[in-house]
Amino acid sequence: MPIKSILLHMANDEQHADRLHRGIELAKRFDAYLEILYIATPVTMPAGITGRGASYAYLAEATAIAHEKAEEIEHEVRNHCADVTYSFRVEEGDHVALLARRTPFVDLAVVSQSHPANLEDRVRLQIPDQLPMQAVCPTIILPWERRVPTSGKHTLIAWKNTREAGRAVRDAIPFLSDAEAVTVLTIERPGKPDPSGQEICEYLVKHGVNVGLRNNINDNDASVGEIILQVAQELDCDALVMGAYGHSRLRELIIGGVTRHILGHMDLPVLMSH
Repeated sequence: MPIKSILLHMANDEQHADRLHRGIELAKRFDAYLEILYIATPVTMPAGITGRGASYAYLAEATAIAHEKAEEIEHEVRNHCADVTYSFRVEEGDHVALLARRTPFVDLAVVSQSHPANLEDRVRLQIPDQLPMQAVCPTIILPWERRVPTSGKHTLIAWKNTREAGRAVRDAIPFLSDAEAVTVLTIERPGKPDPSGQEICEYLVKHGVNVGLRNNINDNDASVGEIILQVAQELDCDALVMGAYGHSRLRELIIGGVTRHILGHMDLPVLMSH
């Protein structure tokens, strides 16, 4: 399905300019409408704040500051979106819930990684990169610190014959079709080959994708997430496509180990579908 509408998460955080740049780039690339949702509710809070009254006062003040910042960011958006059709809306509330509510009506969502290494003295209140677990559309998560590839447009697909991975591949076809190279990575147990890797390659060839297959044997119980990122770096990939795995337990979101590792350690943009 062509990408004609993109939901862009905006907030008063350090990564908003990177998301805006990427959102505009994608909107121009696909001639898509850019729906910018600015959420004024704070993403983090200083760890030193204790007590309900102090927390409430901080959140109220931070929300007011975010509303003031919204005018500045909207001005920034107007200056950069001269060639893009867009909307800009300000809301308050849970970031993931507000974004997820809009995903049935767009083709793609864009958020940033929540990198814990940069938040040692902060309490994270919102985790936008968990959006893929609740979104109807695919989500691109932008890394906090991006590794710059040198070899051109090479996308890695972390393949497993599951509903989530299959959906991610289909959702990524608009990106895969014009990639210079695409590698399908399967991670197999010794003596248990996975023929579906070759089958998904054959499927992608029918869509005009320049694709190759790589089989890795995991014979020492290494972290699958770690293997995926190592291969992405070895191949100098500039994007990763994968399924997002997890489930709800007593209404609490439980993210699978591979998904959790990728979200915590990614250094390249990741397209995820659940």
